[in-house]
Amino acid sequence: MLFDMRHLWNILDSLKKNSDLFWFLDYDGVLTPIVSEPEKAILDLEMRKFLEALAEKFKVVVISGRRLQELKKLVSVGKICYAGNHGLEISGLGVSLVLPRAKRVRPVVLKMCRELQKRLQGTAGVIVENKGLTASLHYRNVAPKEFAKVKKIFESVVHSYVKSGSFRITKGKKVWEIRPNLDWNKGMAVDWIIKNFDPEGKLLPIYLGDDKTDEDAFRTLRGRGITVMVGKCCQRSNAEFYLRGVQEVKILLRNFARGNSKFASVFTRL
Repeated sequence: MLFDMRHLWNILDSLKKNSDLFWFLDYDGVLTPIVSEPEKAILDLEMRKFLEALAEKFKVVVISGRRLQELKKLVSVGKICYAGNHGLEISGLGVSLVLPRAKRVRPVVLKMCRELQKRLQGTAGVIVENKGLTASLHYRNVAPKEFAKVKKIFESVVHSYVKSGSFRITKGKKVWEIRPNLDWNKGMAVDWIIKNFDPEGKLLPIYLGDDKTDEDAFRTLRGRGITVMVGKCCQRSNAEFYLRGVQEVKILLRNFARGNSKFASVFTRL
């Protein structure tokens, strides 16, 4: 079921009264703007300060397609849980998980990345990212006239692995993701984290995401949490609510971190 989303501010008066929220936050496009190159997506000091304050009051998880160690380094907040590689690896607040079947794919992922780098050498704008358990090919900066060539090479490299059933391809914002074909996604990772931290279901999950891979989490939390698509207010989604962008996420976190109930005066200055 897809929803016609409503702005999150429509329920904010009731939401801000809830002291038992369980926060799940994507990184790229939620905590930081989407940028031309992945390494340039740096969390600003103000957003980090709000995350630190939020973690003093609530349970907080940052979940991302980035590899776990990179995500920890980028966020650098101690009292939260991290889920990297779309939830294939999870660490923090006393829990740790690397999906056992995913560990075996590292040599194959490395082989694919080397082949892609070799065959795309000299093609401007292409970024091949080896994330250990998964890989990404970013084409945001590829010239339009080169796109068909890049797509053809990518498909030829991954074809046999996809056909064999060992890997699958998912699409994001100007990126193709190579992922092990396991029965696991961000939704399942969220469910696993909730069962470990809140087995009695006393907390209200609130999930903020911005991309297709977040739809799995939106579906998982349907009917038992608050699901928010960031940056897309005019499309149908499994999320029930939306925020217009990272700036509105920052305003949301700032007010929950500080316990400021005067939202209306803040929103009028957007």
